[in-house]
Amino acid sequence: MHTYTHDYATVYASEQAYFDDLQKVSDLVEKITGEKSTLIRFPGGSSNTVSADYVQGLMTTLTKAVHEKGYEYFDWNCDSTDASGNNVAVSKLVQNATLCSADHVTILMHDTDAKDTTVEALPQIIEYYRGQGYSFKGLTKDSVAAHHRVNN
Repeated sequence: MHTYTHDYATVYASEQAYFDDLQKVSDLVEKITGEKSTLIRFPGGSSNTVSADYVQGLMTTLTKAVHEKGYEYFDWNCDSTDASGNNVAVSKLVQNATLCSADHVTILMHDTDAKDTTVEALPQIIEYYRGQGYSFKGLTKDSVAAHHRVNN
């Protein structure tokens, strides 16, 4: 889950504001799927510094609080750079997303209507990693979680 609004001013206004927003998406996911999810990604990742514009030290607080509440957060250790704009060239996305060689690769990619080239790049990215011996699995609470250095 990635919050309900993904609006930095809303989700990073306070610890309570973050959890209120997260609860909205949690309720929605449970209503649609019948399952309660405990897997999250912070808008901007745990390393974001935009949260400091609203509350100093908030990410330090949130990264601890989510674990206390039974959530696991996931950052990424590979960036496709699709967040840099819409219609990023497929070749650039493939190049960036295939630069990683960690034991467990988590690639930052987005699935909005404006990210058509991300979808187009996926088959090549999947083929590359399969050729390198990787397998693809859904995330679970026990998955290896890439965590960034918290900067706020």
